[in-house]
Amino acid sequence: MRRIRILHIIEQLGVGGAERQLLGLLPRMDRARFEHRICYFRQKADSLDWRFRELGIPTTFVDKDGLSLPRFFNELRRAIRTAGPDIVHNWLYVANFWGRWAAVSAGVHRLIASDRAEIEQGGALLRVHERLLASRTLRLANSRAVAMTLHRCCGLPLDEIRVIYNAVDLPPCDPRQAREEIRRELGLPAEHRLVIMVARQAREKNYPMFFRVAGRVTAGRPGVTFVALGRLDLKEEMDKVLAELKIGDRIRVIGSRSDVHRWLAAADVFCLTSDREGFPNVVIEAMTAGLPVVCTDFGSAREVIGEEGAGVLVPRNDDTAMARAVERLLDDPEERTTLGQRARQRAEGCFGWPRLVAEMENLYLERMGSR
Repeated sequence: MRRIRILHIIEQLGVGGAERQLLGLLPRMDRARFEHRICYFRQKADSLDWRFRELGIPTTFVDKDGLSLPRFFNELRRAIRTAGPDIVHNWLYVANFWGRWAAVSAGVHRLIASDRAEIEQGGALLRVHERLLASRTLRLANSRAVAMTLHRCCGLPLDEIRVIYNAVDLPPCDPRQAREEIRRELGLPAEHRLVIMVARQAREKNYPMFFRVAGRVTAGRPGVTFVALGRLDLKEEMDKVLAELKIGDRIRVIGSRSDVHRWLAAADVFCLTSDREGFPNVVIEAMTAGLPVVCTDFGSAREVIGEEGAGVLVPRNDDTAMARAVERLLDDPEERTTLGQRARQRAEGCFGWPRLVAEMENLYLERMGSR
């Protein structure tokens, strides 16, 4: 039987949530039934292109920034025709626009548009655009919160939006060894406690809240240090906030690291101060590492934490509430352990790769049955 050819179109292949989902998903799918290719149109310094090629997944680059829009569209359409896909799966907002119209122009009948972040603004043009493509498109969201924004901003019926949650895993790691090594790297005593946040510096991540929480918590606890890991996109702005708070080395801003799993294994509490998230992969990673999570109550947070008490939710931008929750966990080792165990059980039970692979394979097979 001929394999089902799927072309994935995404804006870029830099290290991000959607890109990492692709990297984890495609090699795990049944290669006897599915053939995958990737097309992208913006280069990033941290591009994962080579990782996909190493796994035997062909990639095609169409230079959107270096071409006029008409020429870019024609090149993208040519790349789609060359790939000859049965299904074009578009990832994220920009690819959902250009990829779908180019696929329609290339004669592809089966489209998937995957949204992975909350859409903030709609409008008449967006609604018309969606109506024109509705008969060919299956809409996919990675949380009910994202599906709700598609319904609100694009006018899409909720019952026609498929929700499939992300999956994550972590490389194996010895927690005891990681705790010792990370504290030695930071120049801290072995018994020192760490509160960690992993997120790039972006305004929706609300790093100033994390810094304020650090100031509140460490003021009365000399044996606690806060650690921020993630790309330093707003370094000057964040440095200014830190200087105004005057908390010195009680918070360490590390930047991007390829060994995030070691830092999670070394930490005592995980925080996320985001104002909004489509689906916070890093929270699942922290839960998988057995960390107690204190998280702002953005759209998809309750879907991740669940009803089993697998984490603590606090109001957005309420650093007082988050500081109290962190202090309670730092002062109660038994509660930290219990919450961490619940978190790991939920992460492994609900957000593992076998579940995601099965759901995506079924989705593609279902899509092949429609035109």
